[in-house]
Amino acid sequence: MSLTDKQLRAIAIAEIVGGSASLLGFAFIVTTYCASTAFRKPVNRLIFYASFGNAFAAVASLMSRDGVIAGPHSALCQAQAFFIQYWMPTDSLWSFCMAVNIYLTFYRRYSAEDIKNLEKWYFLFCYGLPLILATTLSLIKTTGRGKIYGPALIWCSITEPWQFLRLVCFYGPVWVVSIATFSIYATAGVRIYRQYGALKTAKDELPVNRAMSVTRSVSFDVTATAAKGSGSGPSMLYSTSIESQHSRTRSGSDNQATTYNAMWSYLRYSFLFFLAMVATWLPSFVNRVYGLINPTKPKFGLNLAGALVLSLQGLWNAIIYTSTALPIFKAQWASIVKSWSHRRPPTRVTGGEAADLWLEDVRFDNRYDAGSTSSLAIRPLESSVVQPGDV
Repeated sequence: MSLTDKQLRAIAIAEIVGGSASLLGFAFIVTTYCASTAFRKPVNRLIFYASFGNAFAAVASLMSRDGVIAGPHSALCQAQAFFIQYWMPTDSLWSFCMAVNIYLTFYRRYSAEDIKNLEKWYFLFCYGLPLILATTLSLIKTTGRGKIYGPALIWCSITEPWQFLRLVCFYGPVWVVSIATFSIYATAGVRIYRQYGALKTAKDELPVNRAMSVTRSVSFDVTATAAKGSGSGPSMLYSTSIESQHSRTRSGSDNQATTYNAMWSYLRYSFLFFLAMVATWLPSFVNRVYGLINPTKPKFGLNLAGALVLSLQGLWNAIIYTSTALPIFKAQWASIVKSWSHRRPPTRVTGGEAADLWLEDVRFDNRYDAGSTSSLAIRPLESSVVQPGDV
């Protein structure tokens, strides 16, 4: 029993609506990212790169069932299948790259510049490997099964005679990369949370007035000794040394806490991108497994859900991009309103009024004394100012 014409039309409409929404999300990301440097932070930068794959996947969704209607040997059907195989899985690869950034920064002490230098390799990985696979599949053809690309009910993709390749070449790589991504997030998240908790506890236990009391007692003793000798100079120097020592200890705890906040913020938003990717692929994967078990009884609900969520990739990423940059949008809007009220051109917002410190403001330093609160010594970049909007 196949799907009815009415059900197929509903799926086609869902694909067109989802593809249109994704293209709008892509346009929004590109426009805001190019309009201001305030949006060009590590997470947003990778989402920006991933949005190009979303745009081409949205184009494939907009083709809807036109490729199926045109026939298996038509250029439209082959192009749609190629686009789906090439562009749709790239989201999972970019999510993995975000996790790799966490790993390299937290475990390998990579700097912001080191991370940025890797992005060209991320491009080759995320857009190069899928291209090789998609091109290879487009060239394979046998007498018994025909071409790999062709009609697949809701759009052109890997055809039914080759449906085992859908799990091996389409869903398989996505889930393998997703498992690796989740492993990195879970490991790094637990470690960051534990060290941040230990650091916060140690910081809270530092006595506020301890430095002052020690300074008074030492100053009195040394001053009494110096009175018999050559003056009070050594007393002042010694007192200053003790006082600044405690000050650096407290300041070091503050710097480490700020840096862990930065790491936690990056982890939170990149993991959100990962969750959106999983939510996108899960209904379609369930539909594919059901199709293997019941090849002659397609489920309308599963096909509709799979077509809709996959075509909405660009919209999900635009929502995540907006959530990470929401403080920047607020700052931009406040600047515009202020300029209107004073009737002068809006001031340029560079992200200085937004939310958190991020990876590009983090540097690991073995020379810094972390005390007994952490096995890692971390501090912000000396040349950077901790701005509340560097997301």
